[in-house]
Amino acid sequence: MLVVSDLDGTLLDHTTYSFAAARPALAELARLKIPVILNTSKTRAELGALLQKIGLATPYIVENGSAIYSAEGSLIKAVGTARAKLVAALKEARQAGFHFTSYSDMSVSELVAHTGLTQEQAQQSLARDYTEPLIWRDSAAAMSAFISLLQAQNLQCIQGGRFLHIMGPCDKGMAMRELIRTCYPQEEGTVIALGDSANDRAMLELADIAVVVRSAKHEVLTIAGHKRLITTELIGPAGWNEAVLAILRDRV
Repeated sequence: MLVVSDLDGTLLDHTTYSFAAARPALAELARLKIPVILNTSKTRAELGALLQKIGLATPYIVENGSAIYSAEGSLIKAVGTARAKLVAALKEARQAGFHFTSYSDMSVSELVAHTGLTQEQAQQSLARDYTEPLIWRDSAAAMSAFISLLQAQNLQCIQGGRFLHIMGPCDKGMAMRELIRTCYPQEEGTVIALGDSANDRAMLELADIAVVVRSAKHEVLTIAGHKRLITTELIGPAGWNEAVLAILRDRV
């Protein structure tokens, strides 16, 4: 068995970034020696500190499926598009009249004010290689034209918990499958994936058990046609804890 999890709004509380409510399930997974793989929009710089804090020593996926790293922080595989290309595409979009604020427009203090991150965490979040998050400040109609402009350059725009993420043609599902193939080639057990936002959809669809964690900030994510779909009653890490412990009880 493997557990693959999103962070913000899923294992981490959307506002406080705490995982305290999930500690009982994390402890039980550790006792059973079931690996927990983080699959997140966060950066490698952010994951280094988080892995230690959560108590994980497993490979992980960053920037919405753009790259896979070993537990020690060595690059295993990168498939994402270089951030410089994304920033150039957004410059073109702005010149075309679209309105948004992207990470490259923000100072550390501005990101802190928008997210509630500490200054150190904000600096780590800004240290991106493959994605460019943004806040959309235009109409829904303009969004459709904006997405078409990106698609013409083989780029995509997906919704995360706080930001829209501009990135290349990869996703969390593709990265999850590659990480399992590379790092856990003998794993034949159940793969459980947990997430709360549209950028988690691809990994949830590929998992044996998909857990949609309820959010206080947006509507519940829908996953059509999945054979083993769980939607939590509780929110964020409390929902994460609820679902994982229930799955482990059923396993015994």
